[in-house]
Amino acid sequence: MAEAARIVADLKGVEELARRYPEASMTARQGRLQEALLLLEREIKRLTPEGAGPTHLRDTIFSKVEMYGEKAWGMIGTPAVYGEPVEYGTRAHFPPVKPILFWVQRKLGLSGKEAQSAAFCIARAISKRGTKGAKMFGKGFETNEAAVMAILNRIPEDIVKAVGA
Repeated sequence: MAEAARIVADLKGVEELARRYPEASMTARQGRLQEALLLLEREIKRLTPEGAGPTHLRDTIFSKVEMYGEKAWGMIGTPAVYGEPVEYGTRAHFPPVKPILFWVQRKLGLSGKEAQSAAFCIARAISKRGTKGAKMFGKGFETNEAAVMAILNRIPEDIVKAVGA
């Protein structure tokens, strides 16, 4: 199981504003958290390698916001089983040749025995070296942490604007 990257915002003054204006606080936190997640999601998708299959890993990446009482929680992830190996890389293993063959045909424009030979050679190389991770989630979080914090730091201002104070 992959470890989760975390950005935790401790916003001064939000607790008092949340107690006084719970609805405005919830709306502001949901909105700003969704904005931050969409920023991260866009960057992670941009960094995700494009495969050759009919569906791409980047098409499976999603974000969602949940509220648990007064706590706002957001996540970005993918249900694709190959998401984690693409993020972190793999140890040496002999992969199935059929998906590689499809990739060779689409990306390299090879066909027939030439495509089969190339796919087998790639599989054999993976069996000796493994694969390198793309680190799209890690890099996406790392390069956007300051922007995410700037978005989240606007929550108190949004609450105050919403209640007209």
